[in-house]
Amino acid sequence: MGRSGKWTGRVRRLGWFGVATSAAALVMTACGSQLASSTGAIQSTRPAQRPSGTPAPGAGTGGSGLCAQVPVVTRLTVARAAALPQNHLHFAFPAVVTVTGPAEARAVATSLCALPRMPSAPMPCPMDQGVSYRLDFAAGRASFPPVTAAAGGCNPVTGAGPVRRAGPAGFWTVLGQAIGIEHAAGSALRGTSRAG
Repeated sequence: MGRSGKWTGRVRRLGWFGVATSAAALVMTACGSQLASSTGAIQSTRPAQRPSGTPAPGAGTGGSGLCAQVPVVTRLTVARAAALPQNHLHFAFPAVVTVTGPAEARAVATSLCALPRMPSAPMPCPMDQGVSYRLDFAAGRASFPPVTAAAGGCNPVTGAGPVRRAGPAGFWTVLGQAIGIEHAAGSALRGTSRAG
């Protein structure tokens, strides 16, 4: 009796060990499709599912997908923001303009994607009056991540991959033409004081 009792106890222990081993294997299998990132967040190794109507992210210079998919852009909404309203700047065009012509929207995207990267070394910059523009590009019903272009200071452009620099002309001229400003687009987009 004592011998069979020992044998039964061993079987029970092995049985629980087998259950525990099986459970651990299941957990490992379920977690095997994930990786920990450098921030500690869990990232799936399975291909990400894009919601329908969202442009595929491109491997181009834009990172956000915009610069890799300029040919599919059909529309652009440009919204002005004034971080320093006490400057009382005047603009000869509305705060929000929608560019519905695909050719004009693509011209802005092309010009934006051709901008150089912002230099990493310190550099002198003109005064920043706090005016910036949010550019929302779309392809049909799908939209790309917004791009923000500062109209003053060193003219940083963010949201299309690496931080870029718009500079004093070029991009601003193309953007101005797209929203209906024919001459001196750069200065018109920066605004003028009412006193001036």
